[in-house]
Parts: sequence; structure tokens; C-alpha cells
Amino acid sequence: MIESIKHILIHGVRSVFHNVKFVILMWVMNAASALVLAVPVYNILLDNIGTSLTSDRLAHSFDYFWYLQFRNLYSVQLDQLPLSIYFAVGIYALIQTFFLGGLISVFHFPDKNHTVDFFFGGVRYFARFVKVLLISLLFFAAAFKINYYIGELITLLLKNSENVTADFISKFIRYILMIFFIGIVTIISDYSKISLAVRDKTQIFREIYYAAVFLKNNFNKVFILFLIVAIIGAFGAVVYNVIGRFIPRTPFYFLILIFILQQMLIIFRLLVRMLFYSTQVSLFKDLSADTINAEQ
Repeated sequence: MIESIKHILIHGVRSVFHNVKFVILMWVMNAASALVLAVPVYNILLDNIGTSLTSDRLAHSFDYFWYLQFRNLYSVQLDQLPLSIYFAVGIYALIQTFFLGGLISVFHFPDKNHTVDFFFGGVRYFARFVKVLLISLLFFAAAFKINYYIGELITLLLKNSENVTADFISKFIRYILMIFFIGIVTIISDYSKISLAVRDKTQIFREIYYAAVFLKNNFNKVFILFLIVAIIGAFGAVVYNVIGRFIPRTPFYFLILIFILQQMLIIFRLLVRMLFYSTQVSLFKDLSADTINAEQ
């Protein structure tokens, strides 16, 4: 099994390397989304401290008195921001779903990895993937709701108890189960989309069931591969945080260095995201391939 996973990882890295040009497209989309969300806040801050000495003071230390004034003066504009964020996140999720169709398409057909093929795959699988996304969101919502009720039940059962250890262990198990359930839903969602594309099917619920059965039959390989790629992604975040601690926040030109470092982290995460799907496509094709018995 180790050799098989090693082969899948090597093949996945090569697939990402051969399609690295699509990272630029996804990075531009991320930058545009961030710009859409940042511009309203930037305009408010520019109006408030654009010509004030307060901006220089805030560069060195945070002023809570200014913050309270700021929240009071722009309460109407700030109250409208969450709706804008929800709308932007929804559009971003749809565009990423479109990009995912293109990525899976070029990973499935390595010889057809031109930009036209990428967009064709995005168009072809978009409607199917959106349906899987909506179903996944229902399961995520159910998971958070169940987690909330479990937390309320734990609080109710232990409200008259002074056993701190029992409270800690119960809440720890609760969060572990939550993370595990989110991981399972994510994996089934990913392999459902891959199954829809690789097997070229349109029946959503049947492919979700097929992906769940595939996960059950190959849980060890699927989970270990998912965990390895997740660790690679976490390693990048750890390196970023370690380096970021040694970069001073003043003078202001160090912010440029921090910005560049943040963009490198975003590009790295996009590469890891591509690695997730390239390895999953390879593993799915390898384990679900039809076995042909040669006649003797």
C-alpha cells in the first residue's frame, strides 16, 4: 500500500507541475475576490483617517478609543458588510466549483490540458458539481447543528458537576468527532465530483452513493493520502507563521515583505488544492478501473 500511495503522490505532483499555469488563473480570482471585499472597508478607513495623524499612531499600536468611535460613526456601513461578504463568498464558491470542473477534466485527460480544455471541463461539469456542493452544504449545516446540540447536552449533564477532567474529555471528543465528520463529508463530496467526471455520469445521488461505497472499500488508502496532502498544506502554514514572527511590522515597507509572503502562502495553498484533486483522480481511476482477466 505504501508503494501505491507513493506512486500516486509522485504522479499527482507531476500532474500539478504540468498544469501549474492554472494556478495563475485561480490566484487572480482570489485577488479579485479579496479586492471586492477590501475596497468598501478601505474607503471607510480612508474617509476616517486618510488625512489624520491617527493613521500614524495606529501603525505603531492599536487605539481602542478610536475603534469605538469608528464603530459608532460608521455603524450603518459596517452593518451592511456581512451581507456583502456572504454574497461574495457565494459567488466565489460557484467560481471555484467551475474551476474544479476544469481541474478534474485536465487531470483526467492529461493530454488535453490546454486552457480551452480547462474551460470546457468547467462548463461541462458545473451544473453537476453545484448540486453536489449544495448537498454537501446541507450535511455541513446538519453537522454543526448536531455539534451544537451535543455541546448543550454536555453542558446540561455536567452543570452540577465539578469534574473538570470529564468536561474537558467530553468536549475534546466532541470536537474530534466534528472534525472527523467534516473530513468524511469533504472526501465523499470530492470523490462524488470525481466520479461524476471520470465515469461521465449525471445521476447525482447514485454517484454520491458510489463515492461512499468507494470510500468504505478503500478507506485506508483514501484517508492516508488525504492526510499526507493535508500535512503538506499544514507544513506551509507553519513555515509562514514561523517566518512571519521574525518580520517586524514597522517601518511600513516591511508590510510589503509580509504581503509578498502572504501571496506565496496563497499560491502554495492553491498548489496543495490542485495536489488534492490530482492525487484523488489518480487514486480513483486506479482503484475503480475494470479488471481484465486474460484468457489462457
